[in-house]
Amino acid sequence: MIYLLLFWEYFKIGLFTIGGGYAMLPMVIQVVEKHQWLTTDQLYNFIGVAESTPGPFAINLATFVGTMVGNEQFGFWGGVLGAVVATFAVVLPSLVIIVIVSKLLEQFKSSKYVQGALYGIRPVVVGLVLSAMIGIATNVVLPNVDLTNIPSSNVTPFNWVSLVMMCAFLPLSRLKIKGKKVHPIFMILLSAGLGVLLFGVCNISG
Repeated sequence: MIYLLLFWEYFKIGLFTIGGGYAMLPMVIQVVEKHQWLTTDQLYNFIGVAESTPGPFAINLATFVGTMVGNEQFGFWGGVLGAVVATFAVVLPSLVIIVIVSKLLEQFKSSKYVQGALYGIRPVVVGLVLSAMIGIATNVVLPNVDLTNIPSSNVTPFNWVSLVMMCAFLPLSRLKIKGKKVHPIFMILLSAGLGVLLFGVCNISG
């Protein structure tokens, strides 16, 4: 049954993701492509929506995917149930682990083995986040390129508009005005407005 599969896959994602929502992206992409729940474009659009909407990124993404999967199978209420199943599954491992860790906090803090494991995990988390970042950036700038099979990919069209926006917003995110960084909400609203203007009104394709 689709809901059991949805629960199992997102439970595994929640169980083995260390380092936050971005670190889980490679696993989410792999699972979604494996079961063909969404197209690549749909998934990357949802990643943008999940980042832009209120709430934790990982939970938002799970909710969106669960909604789409359930909706395709059983309509609106199927989508609601899919959202609940995927969201519950992805947070359940963290909930159980945090409860256990809170009871054994002092032992965990003083264990050299646990500390060693955490130090070993950190570089992998960085690698997973970078992998997700490269995948998303490539999809935005070169939408037809498959990183797993580059020779057979169509490298055109090159989306230069998205590249310019990406290069412009990267330093903007580090910019400080009167000692304060530019708020992410402002950048999200600004980018959405530019997207409507450039890709909607002006109909620029790249």
